[in-house]
Amino acid sequence: MLEKITSRHVKLRTERSAELAAACDITQNSLTIEFFDLPMNRVFARSVLFGTEIGAKSSAELLPRLMVTACREHGIPASAVKSVGIAADVHVAEYLAAELSASDLYLSPDTEIYFPPFISMGISGRFTASLTTIPDEKFTAADFGKTLCIAEKRGEELVCAAFPLTGAFDGSGLESGMPAEDGAIETVRRDEKTLVYEVINDADCLGICPCGASMAVDLMRKEGIVDADGIMYDRDLFFIGEDYYISQADVRTIQSDKARTASALSLFGSENGIFLSGEPFSSPDGLKALISLGAVPERFSRAAFARNSVLRGIENCLKSPEIREQAEKIARNARDITEEILLEYDEKYLNNLNF
Repeated sequence: MLEKITSRHVKLRTERSAELAAACDITQNSLTIEFFDLPMNRVFARSVLFGTEIGAKSSAELLPRLMVTACREHGIPASAVKSVGIAADVHVAEYLAAELSASDLYLSPDTEIYFPPFISMGISGRFTASLTTIPDEKFTAADFGKTLCIAEKRGEELVCAAFPLTGAFDGSGLESGMPAEDGAIETVRRDEKTLVYEVINDADCLGICPCGASMAVDLMRKEGIVDADGIMYDRDLFFIGEDYYISQADVRTIQSDKARTASALSLFGSENGIFLSGEPFSSPDGLKALISLGAVPERFSRAAFARNSVLRGIENCLKSPEIREQAEKIARNARDITEEILLEYDEKYLNNLNF
């Protein structure tokens, strides 16, 4: 994982109103703030910090710092931020709810702070927020990160499960890994005999994101650089450019997580909509690579996907009381079936390890 604290600030509009909502998504290796213009119903700007491991205490320090920096970079006065929504792992969200106030964020004391409700100790408000973006019909949804969260609507029942991953699909388990932000290698392909890669926004390269890493390992598999057991032939590193590479350890991380996701997703299925979210889907080629590697079943090839549905869900909750009630209903009525299917999942895992 990239171990240099880095921040990016992007202003998407030149005009804004005086009423903004700040949607904050905190993962184990990134912190994102997206400013949503409530009257204009559009995203105004976003800021992200990555390159360090983020826990409960560190998030309480980093979030105010990023909020101040972001408001300064985007020209947003504290009085314009009317509400803040924060989604994070359960222990992080609970810590912040107890320790963090609007004043700590250098915002007006009357600014509302909202935390999407969590479904269980293993399924946080991040996934609840994500689920509010899905139409209320039969569906299968999954969010790929340091944890794979899956939900399925079965009639009136919503069942969920969560399985830990090793960091291939959020970038934290890759030696040169980073989120899909400016400077990340996002796509890797072979053009005749030349290895071609693309960096997000043509910025100076900082590392490789999960989408690019998945494409690289899929290419290595097809060209015989990696065998079916995940062993690299004749070399220890597969270089992408001069400074960034896929290592044998990276291959093992992707191999393990592809077996975990394949095993988990095989236990779910929907006749209707399939929705996927997470860093591997920053490019349409990411889904193709995961299907080719066997991490995602072929029947998911027509899935709707997004890099981050969590931010959209937080924004929906901040602008709509009805969506907020929907989030409460999801968290209250969803049933976590992880323990019920864990044995079957474990049995499938070993069978899915080979490429």
